[in-house]
Amino acid sequence: MSSFTFRNLLLYIATLLIWLLYLLGVAASYLPSPVPWWMNLAGLAFPYLFFGMLVLIMVWIPVRGKMALISAVLLISGWKGVVHTWAWHWRNKPVNGENGFTIMSYNVNNFKSAVSAWLHWREDFDRILYFHNADIICLQEFATVDLYQQNEKNNVLHYTTLLQKPYAYFTNDFQWATPYGYTWYFGNMILSKFPFADTGKIILDSSRHTTLAYADLVIGADTIRVMTAHLQSFGLEQEEMQGIKNSDPQSSWQALRKLRKGFQLHERQALVIARVIRQSPYPVILCGDFNTTPVSGAYFTISRHLQDAFLATGAGLGRTYSRYAPTLRIDYIFADPRLEVKGFEVIKLPASDHYPILASIDHQSGGS
Repeated sequence: MSSFTFRNLLLYIATLLIWLLYLLGVAASYLPSPVPWWMNLAGLAFPYLFFGMLVLIMVWIPVRGKMALISAVLLISGWKGVVHTWAWHWRNKPVNGENGFTIMSYNVNNFKSAVSAWLHWREDFDRILYFHNADIICLQEFATVDLYQQNEKNNVLHYTTLLQKPYAYFTNDFQWATPYGYTWYFGNMILSKFPFADTGKIILDSSRHTTLAYADLVIGADTIRVMTAHLQSFGLEQEEMQGIKNSDPQSSWQALRKLRKGFQLHERQALVIARVIRQSPYPVILCGDFNTTPVSGAYFTISRHLQDAFLATGAGLGRTYSRYAPTLRIDYIFADPRLEVKGFEVIKLPASDHYPILASIDHQSGGS
């Protein structure tokens, strides 16, 4: 076999592999939930597969035009994934609440700061939340001690005071009694300058303490339901990720099992959220850390009847997670189509492993 033939054989194999993975990722955006977990896994790499398809087209044009044409047709078939991965604006539209209100979503990672020593963890989050003090703030992986005490250790009291938010709802999903005589409380948090007509939580997975928090906000003559959730984390450890980089089979297998379990849980949790959205008596704003990319079954299940605020007014890839890959947008703000998204911003300041996201929304054309 000549070297030319062998190179072409390798090119054919690489082409077929990229085609297959790209189509698996594309299929996740078209099929109804629950989508097989391995399709969501391909969707995780969708931006890289997209550029891989572009490279194939350029490589095949001088070699065999038919293969370049097939690659181009397959590339176009993934348009739905493309338009949900990239926001096609030159720059983000600025966020301001002049005609409407602002809303923030932020996974605070139990207030574990990636910047400071533990004695100063909360200070890092205080600066971000105070400087970008939105009218409505939804916090995932919120944690506090002394929940029922009126002291500085109570984070619910601390942030309602610091941010001047008189209305707050904390789900208190899980408690951990430490051996040191105090208890940690964990859950989702909604803070608002607007009064609540009602609050509550929906159980997404009782065995994993996963809930959806909601608050019906009275904004002028309108009522809007704000919901926030934190879908199941994959639980990947730094050692496992390092093992994958070092091509360690055991670490790779452990990570793959966690990804499979996480994607399967996302599909089930997304179906519950979609049902809650359909049953809402008011226009919905849903935000949170969904631990899934825009090319996944869970994303399309959740967003089917909502608009993605980032796609409406953002730009580029909109990365919201600081680890692992520069393409990971896993935090979202979705809004009812009766509401108008006016601006969007990813606040790339270090503290949590997630970046806060901020949107401005005009409710004058919506509400009830």
